[in-house]
Formats: sequence, structure tokens, C-alpha cells
Amino acid sequence: MRASAGTLATIGLIDMCMASRPTTAYLLQYSAKGCWAGCSFCPQSMGNKGKKELLSRIPWPTVELEELIAKLRRKNPFQRICLQTVLKPGFEEELVEAVRLINSSNVAAPVSVASTPIRPQVLNTLRHLKVDRIGVGLDVTSEQRFESVKKPFKYLDFWNFIADSLKAFGYRHVTVHLIFGLGESEVEFAKTMERVYDMGAEVALFPFTPIAGTPMEGTPQPELGRYRLMQIIRQNLHNGRRLEEVVEVAETISLKKDLEWEDESRCFLTSGCPGCNRPFYNERPGRIYNYPSKRLLNADKEAIEEQVGGLFRRRG
Repeated sequence: MRASAGTLATIGLIDMCMASRPTTAYLLQYSAKGCWAGCSFCPQSMGNKGKKELLSRIPWPTVELEELIAKLRRKNPFQRICLQTVLKPGFEEELVEAVRLINSSNVAAPVSVASTPIRPQVLNTLRHLKVDRIGVGLDVTSEQRFESVKKPFKYLDFWNFIADSLKAFGYRHVTVHLIFGLGESEVEFAKTMERVYDMGAEVALFPFTPIAGTPMEGTPQPELGRYRLMQIIRQNLHNGRRLEEVVEVAETISLKKDLEWEDESRCFLTSGCPGCNRPFYNERPGRIYNYPSKRLLNADKEAIEEQVGGLFRRRG
């Protein structure tokens, strides 16, 4: 198994200084040659030259799952365990066995699985094994861009997988991962978020991150201000508003001037399953897209206000 460097440092298996500790234990299936998927932004793809110990910009060293579980049984500092898949022979069967092993250890933390499409019977098995949430790695909000970044499966397969996951796990227990900055239009991105919420699922936002050795290493990250806009829209959709209540579309997409909403700062925290904060998964200190803690967010409030500018009406 691989585990994020922050996960291993938090339980003392490696030594590393951290500005913010992960509140979820992040695990990734191991494949020496990489993942069968051809995603042009991911170093895990076996067709890319990126380092296979990376996922986004974070190192993921290998660790024996039994050793990690033994540490967690003695002292578990995490609110959740997230097990992420890679495409390789027998990955579904290996996934189920890993979940069984975690369950049998009685580690006191709910388990999420983040995956590309898997068979409905596997979803039902995971639900029976008390996995409480499924993450869907759709990533791309435009069907045209989906093909150009070489995502595995077909675009429709992911939407069918979201529907199957909702049947198995229920309303708001499916989280769809979306990456902003892959060449989609802002309108496409916002409408895809609304589609996800209309189905009864949640959205976890990620900014595109260029990684050396991938075909997209020269593509820049999105502007912070435009990413803040998507975070605000996502929070409003999460709170039950319709997209037409939130934004106006002209040459660019912008928030309606009379928009009032709650949790004005919460939307800039990491979005995902409960307990997921992904510290510096997509960013470096000083240029944070998803804040892993309220402490870091509060320290940057003035910078955030400048990034957001006049996108929403401030109260008071």
C-alpha cells in the first residue's frame, strides 16, 4: 500500500515538519508500474514519466498495511480513513480485502473509498463492510476535455457510477471529485457542480496542479480569484440554492450582487468527506487553494478578500 507522507508523519512512521496535519489517513493501492489509466495530469499513470511515488504534489511512500493498522490500533489521530484505488489487475478484489483487514482491526474511524467506476456488486460488498462513503474521480466537467485528458472509461460510465453509488450509499454519501483548470469553461464547471447536487451527491473541489513528467506539466494552475468563485458557488449549491440564484452569466460568470449566504469563510476550507482536509495536496504555503484548517484560513483572510474582490456583497 502507499500512504501520503503526511499520514505517515502523523503516526510517527516518518519524520517530517508540517504546517498542518492531515485529519484523514490517506491510503493508495500500490502498483509498481503505475495505473492503467492514461490521465495526462497524473504521475500515477503508467504512460507518464512522472514519479510513481507522487499523487498530485505529495509523496506517497510504500508501507505494509498491517504495520499502519498496528499503529492506528495503538493510537488513532484521524477522523477518517480514505482508501484510493488505481487501475491494475485485480484492483477490486484487493480493495475489498484491504477494507476487510481494516474492519477486522477495529480501528475507530469511518472508511471512505475513492475510485474510478467499479462494479455494482463490489459497491454493495463495500457497503456491507461498513464503508460509509464513496468518492468518484470524475475530475473533468467537459465531455470534450474528458477525452483529451485521456481519462479511463467513458464520460457516461462515470455518471452511471455516480448513480450506482447513490443507490448503494444514499443521499449525500457520494462525493464527486472535480478539478478546476483542465480547460473547461467556467459555465461548464458550475453547471456540472449543479448536476452533481441535483443527483443527491456532493462535490469535492480540486485545483489543477501541474506535475513534472506528465503531459500537462506546462499548464498553469487556475487563478486563485476564479477558484474562489467556484468555491463560493459550490457552497451555495451545497446549501440548497439553485445556480440561477447564485450567478449571472455574461462574458464571464459572476455572483449576483444581491446574493446573501452563510458560511462565507467555510467555503474556502477543503471540501470532501467529513474529516478530509488534504493539507497542501495541490498547493504550497503562501498560495493555498483549499485551506486545511481554520487557523491557516484566518491568517489569510485579508488575502482572500483581495482575491475575491467584488464577487459577492459583504454584509455589515
